[in-house]
Amino acid sequence: MKQKVISWVVTVGSLSMAASSMAAEPGGLALQSIQLGAADRTRLQHDVMADRLARPAAYDVVAVAKGCRPDGWRTARTPEPNCSRELRALGPAGLLPMLNALALDWSPKGLSTDVGLRTQEERALTVGMLEAIGTLRDTRARPVLHAMWQQARGRADMLAPLGRQMTVARATAEALGRLGGALELQVLQAHLRPDDPLYAAAIAGLGLCKRTDSAQLLVTALANAKDDATQRWIVQAMGALASSWSWQALGRVRMEDGLRVRQRVTDALLPLLAKTQSESRERVVESLQLADLPDLPARLANLRATADATLRHDIDDLLGRVARAHATR
Repeated sequence: MKQKVISWVVTVGSLSMAASSMAAEPGGLALQSIQLGAADRTRLQHDVMADRLARPAAYDVVAVAKGCRPDGWRTARTPEPNCSRELRALGPAGLLPMLNALALDWSPKGLSTDVGLRTQEERALTVGMLEAIGTLRDTRARPVLHAMWQQARGRADMLAPLGRQMTVARATAEALGRLGGALELQVLQAHLRPDDPLYAAAIAGLGLCKRTDSAQLLVTALANAKDDATQRWIVQAMGALASSWSWQALGRVRMEDGLRVRQRVTDALLPLLAKTQSESRERVVESLQLADLPDLPARLANLRATADATLRHDIDDLLGRVARAHATR
């Protein structure tokens, strides 16, 4: 009995020390902890404290991600820091360590002493964590992701033009999209104006938001696209949304939703084959292939009957890709 009491006292003492340590920290890598609502902050701190006592090693892995340390990404000869793969490899065990690092307690180890490189490495760490968190689709991440999206609205340095490298804003939007709730759809939809600084990020987020409403929003955005670059970006998001493989991974319960989304995307993209050329047409071809609607070959054959020589060639190429993909399954 005495041993149990001592063990309980040690545990409570450890939790109290961890809480005091957190309170003294200015915040995480991406957020100040005060940017979370009081209830959300308290809940996350409690979950992290218990998890850290049980699995401290996971927190060390996040702090020393090799792909974002100078000796790591330079040895790998990558053009810039990237630790997304190793952070995703943590699986569900990495969720709380990454949320802690982003919003509560960031203790970097081994990053560059050069200010410019360190900024690049910390941005890559943030993006890597967001990508890994997004793939988990765990609602415990919701307060941190929404706080980061709110912050992105006033942070021009988090943004980049269409088609550029991954940014923190886009990674946040994609993680929100993967959560896929009605609230996430609402906050992304609020930025679907071409003059909105978060427009490109919102488009990318909707491409990963597995909802029928997302398909309609992207179809409308495509109809309103004013230039080829924006059109290609939207078409790419539509392909990601309609991907037959990704819907299959969600299970039979989402099969009907997936079929409706794939149908809607295919209906919108098929007419574009005849209206686009070169890179834009290739992007349409890729997205149609991802959607892989069962009647796509028949619809392509009908379109081919009235196509010019160039379009016939592209249709034949797409038909060949679809046939080869089915043959390997």
